[in-house]
Amino acid sequence: MSPTTWVSIDSRSPHEGVVGGDARIGSWRDEVGKHHVGKVYFTFDLARFVGTQVFTASIRTPELAANDCAKPRATELWVVEPSGAITWADQPREVARVAGPEVTDECVTPWLGWNVLDVVKRSVAEGRSSLTVAVRVSEELQGDVAYGRTHSGSAVLDTTFNTPPGTPTGLRLDHVACTGEPVVLADAWQRVSAQVNDADGLYGLQGRLAYWPVDAPERRVEVLTSAGGGRLSGSFPTGMIQDGGTYAFAARTEDGFANSEWSAPCVFTADLVAPTKAPTVTSTVYRENGGPPGDGGEGLAGDFTFSADGDQDVVAFEYTGIGIVGGRVDADQPGGSATVTVTPTTDGSVSIQVYGIDRAGHWSPVRTYRYWVRTTAPYAERPLFELGVPRDVLLTANQDGATTFVYRLDGGAEQTVPVGPDGTGRVTLVFSEPGQANRTFTVWTVDAAGVKSGINDASFYVDQAWPWVDVDVWDGLVGQKRVFTVTTDRAGVVSYVYRIGDNPEVSVPAAPDGSLTFEHTPMVPGATDVLVASVNGAGVRSGWGETSFIAEAPEPTVTSADYPGYPARGGPGVTGTFTFSSPRLPVVSYRYAFGGEAEQEVVAGADGTASVRWTPKKPGYHWVRVSGVTAAGVVTDERSFTFWVEALPPTVTSPQFPADGPSTARPGQPVEFTVTPAVPGSHEVLWRISFNTTQVVPVGPDGKATFTYTPLGSFQLTVSSRTPEGVESGEVTRTYSVQPA
Repeated sequence: MSPTTWVSIDSRSPHEGVVGGDARIGSWRDEVGKHHVGKVYFTFDLARFVGTQVFTASIRTPELAANDCAKPRATELWVVEPSGAITWADQPREVARVAGPEVTDECVTPWLGWNVLDVVKRSVAEGRSSLTVAVRVSEELQGDVAYGRTHSGSAVLDTTFNTPPGTPTGLRLDHVACTGEPVVLADAWQRVSAQVNDADGLYGLQGRLAYWPVDAPERRVEVLTSAGGGRLSGSFPTGMIQDGGTYAFAARTEDGFANSEWSAPCVFTADLVAPTKAPTVTSTVYRENGGPPGDGGEGLAGDFTFSADGDQDVVAFEYTGIGIVGGRVDADQPGGSATVTVTPTTDGSVSIQVYGIDRAGHWSPVRTYRYWVRTTAPYAERPLFELGVPRDVLLTANQDGATTFVYRLDGGAEQTVPVGPDGTGRVTLVFSEPGQANRTFTVWTVDAAGVKSGINDASFYVDQAWPWVDVDVWDGLVGQKRVFTVTTDRAGVVSYVYRIGDNPEVSVPAAPDGSLTFEHTPMVPGATDVLVASVNGAGVRSGWGETSFIAEAPEPTVTSADYPGYPARGGPGVTGTFTFSSPRLPVVSYRYAFGGEAEQEVVAGADGTASVRWTPKKPGYHWVRVSGVTAAGVVTDERSFTFWVEALPPTVTSPQFPADGPSTARPGQPVEFTVTPAVPGSHEVLWRISFNTTQVVPVGPDGKATFTYTPLGSFQLTVSSRTPEGVESGEVTRTYSVQPA
């Protein structure tokens, strides 16, 4: 711990304290020979140690220099009582000298220290919030310059101490927080936990959990456990928890030096047995086991009363069923009853299932109450609709006192029709535009009081009169004519509208028999959708009849006798001829590009073929991409033709490595190599040893290049050649063995 404040005092400045710089103690002379005497005071905060166990405490005042190392150290540490600003003229009272310092043979040491354990413990016990000490030279020697010393202002109070851990909080029974409210649990194996806290941190912290029956505290069991994750966790001893008993647990924290107080106990009652009787159910609206036509109705609320029949375990009821919103309701008292209002959303034979619930959450056996809900939704007689032809939907009410039919078409706005004296109504619908074939029709009734009946979610079908569309040819070439034939069984058709792809609609008259034939020649490759609708004499259009066709622009073929593909042929600098043809689709030219080169175009001959010559600049894998162009400007699919170019590496000879004799190469002696390129026009040879930097040597007038290499042992040589135009021969690699001399 660093000091909160420190100050140096100097006899030459009796009314000033100096903060900062070095701290000089004892005597010294300045640059003009004047005599000084100094002391230094350090103040440390003790608030952190209140309520703790302090084990060790020492103050260290690092030394920086001594005036005379031949003189023994005469440094002293005094506890002082400051009463205001510290100066030479107003020095605090020195209360007690601290024994020490600890002896060291070094003239100057950064580890000069005093044991202040008793001082710190006494100061904390006396309620002091800080400790101030003086570092000085002994009284009898402080005027002798030879004994003066310089200290750092970075004094340190080193301590070891322990803060007693806090009392555990956040006690829980499984996932139930202990709040002091009554708790009833249903499990004989009960897990518990508690949150621990310690100002010194959680590492290595432990705790103790205690379990006991409330009416038998002598059976208390305590278990020591670790505080992993900041919580103590455990479970009640097996067999301790019995049905109907009341139990408690508590927790305390232990850090190995001190223990916290025990927490307040967490108390609960065990209920291990579920209710044995199913509840009874009654209703004044919906009779049990009723039959058709039923009671109440869809959307009509009814009361249901649940009773525990005096079973004191039951404190609530849970209910569910088809066509109702289930829920939970408390009994008016333990073993009592509860009444809920349920509104059925469906008709016919339905049921409600009811369970009694005790305080621990156990469910009783189920009680199933069956009843019949009268149908109140109106009936809708739905005709078959045709586009443009009005049809009536006949409605019949089933709700008592119904005054109005309310309906929605396809989820739109509500429309109303009065209920006639005979309980019926009529809705006239006409669909003049094609659209979805399946339509929704939702209808219900209301009475004079605004009570809503059940809902009839009906649907009906509107015939879209789609025509049939056939195409000849379905899968053909770009530029190939297609013939479309359209037929329909719709009466009164006078014309058709068709649309090909994204083109505008075209309107044409129908043939006398109501059919249609039209043609189309696609000039764009790909798949195209075709839509056709008929129009009758009233101008009502049918739904779309659909078909599609595919127009292909097949890729050209590529052949080459010089470079047929694989295996490799030719070589770098060897020109090859490539022939393009389009056997399926007539073309007038070809666009092509070799490798990453720019695209070029060549005109096709009268037979539809074209040839180009191309010279590779390096061996290995190559490709050419080719597409044809028709007279109408249609570009065919692209063909990628791949081929391999054979390497033409140079030959390499060396007098030190003769082909028909033993090697004469030795470590440290130059080896001469002669390279003869195989690619005509090569002007330089490239060579490297293993993965080292590539070297370049020119080819001489004799068509050869020479170079030397001085090996230290066996080595690997890689050689190639290159022309001024950048044609690369490909590499040859050889390994040479060099024997020691």
